[in-house]
Amino acid sequence: MKVLLSAALLIIVMPLNAYFNPKMRNNFGANHAILRLNAGYFNNVYQLSKPSTEGANATAPVSMMDNMRLSAEAMVMLNNRYGFSESVSRSRPKFIHGKGIYDGIAKTTLVSAGYAHGLKCRAAFLFFGQVKGYFSLGAAALINNDMTLPAEQRTTLVGARMGYNVYNRSSAFQFETYAFKNKVLVTAMAYKKLGENILIQGGVEQNQPKFGLSALIGSCRLSATTQLYKNNLQSGVNMTVNF
Repeated sequence: MKVLLSAALLIIVMPLNAYFNPKMRNNFGANHAILRLNAGYFNNVYQLSKPSTEGANATAPVSMMDNMRLSAEAMVMLNNRYGFSESVSRSRPKFIHGKGIYDGIAKTTLVSAGYAHGLKCRAAFLFFGQVKGYFSLGAAALINNDMTLPAEQRTTLVGARMGYNVYNRSSAFQFETYAFKNKVLVTAMAYKKLGENILIQGGVEQNQPKFGLSALIGSCRLSATTQLYKNNLQSGVNMTVNF
């Protein structure tokens, strides 16, 4: 009888654990404290149209960093001190949220800091059904790192950031927008599982169309993607590590 009760308990607990602690949450959700590091390398594979170089610096990239995109994102929970939970038994988690993105192709650095709040337990999202996740608000700065430009053109723009990250067992959606005085950067990426550890993804990343495939490997996600950057079709790989 004891064995039967133990087996029944495992059958009940395992699906709950899978629901509240999936690989999808590691890659797209929150935890009591989380750090995400991402590194991507891209190459031009096709030029859609020849750009005008009149009055522009047409020098090719001179270092590996010119083809890379690096980012770091950190979240630290402020409440629910005895452990993170997305269930109804605890108050919705609140976080300090910070993010930094270095783009060697665009020659910019984007930084933001602010507040994040977990969604309601039975939150729903269009086309995705019931989801878990968080939304975030904060201040942002866009720094121009292009050393080929005159000093007066290497400006720093100050603005605001809004983000919305949701996931369930089979899909995820990441949205964030950075609003500055004369520029808006939007990222909206959707992910759908094709198998237990394979996802297809598509959308826009900082206003550039992007699509590809991802593989979930433990706490990591390896992606092969193709994107349209200005007049160039680029392909590359990304590795995201979650701590």
